[in-house]
Amino acid sequence: MSDAKPTVLPAGSARRSPLFRHPWRVATVSVALLLVLNLGVLLLNKADTSREQTTGLPATIVSIQPRPGELIRPQDTIGAQLRGDLTGTLVLDGQEIPVGQLERLGVGEVAFRPGPGKDLSQFPPGTHSVTVEYWVAAKPRPIHPASFSWTFRVGA
Repeated sequence: MSDAKPTVLPAGSARRSPLFRHPWRVATVSVALLLVLNLGVLLLNKADTSREQTTGLPATIVSIQPRPGELIRPQDTIGAQLRGDLTGTLVLDGQEIPVGQLERLGVGEVAFRPGPGKDLSQFPPGTHSVTVEYWVAAKPRPIHPASFSWTFRVGA
């Protein structure tokens, strides 16, 4: 057996180092992070992520063809896909396309493709405007239906 006694530290040398060396730096960084997080939450709450803001289309229109300003071929199809409970018609350069010449490809979808036996065999080159007029399918067509207009270009 050994008679060795454990060494005792001198008084005052058992002092622990502080948890944070610079508490004001920690407090400053914590407050800055809290401000950045609050600003992020505020901006996300105020952000407009509605369909109309992100696509430029009203909520009643799912998609349009061609896109605004797009260049298409003289035989391409124009049209709009509306919300499922809606129906509509197309107006090309101020002239309504006859209902018998429109294609109803699906629920709420209305389209026109020029060709034989139609008022237009192909779109003339240049810029054209198209308007989709739409209303609730279960109701009669109103005198002034809701509408959305855009332009497209046709190449030679």
